[in-house]
Amino acid sequence: MVYNFYMTEKVFKINSLQELQEFAKRLSECLKGNELILLKGNLAAGKTTFTRFLVSAIDADAGEEVNSPTFSVMNEYETASFPVFHVDLYRVKKFDLTDIIGNGVVIVEWPDESLFEIEDVPVIGIEFEITGENERVLRLKVKKGGYVLECFE
Repeated sequence: MVYNFYMTEKVFKINSLQELQEFAKRLSECLKGNELILLKGNLAAGKTTFTRFLVSAIDADAGEEVNSPTFSVMNEYETASFPVFHVDLYRVKKFDLTDIIGNGVVIVEWPDESLFEIEDVPVIGIEFEITGENERVLRLKVKKGGYVLECFE
């Protein structure tokens, strides 16, 4: 998938679960609490694992609760910093996010293409490409959130 409206892309080679956890921790340190994070990748690419690592980095207690919302569609995690909404659209065609966008970090697995066009909040796109058992290439793309890319410099 090409996100042609993103200005900058950074590519990260992840060689282990520990490196994925470190990537999530670094991203967590950049978040202001109003971002929309869109996760793309095949089944078993690591989207839910990444989300668990990210929520754990924001608040260790909340991170213990993270699981895939495939059947519930959305899980909400209260953290000490801000709410985190974890949405999985794999089995859902339409889901209205308007009430939660901007009211915490919203993480969406299997996002609908229209979500990439949202203008009201910073949008962070992360594409997961499987390159080995625990190896991934992550493509980080940001719209209206240049501060996120600066955290990785």
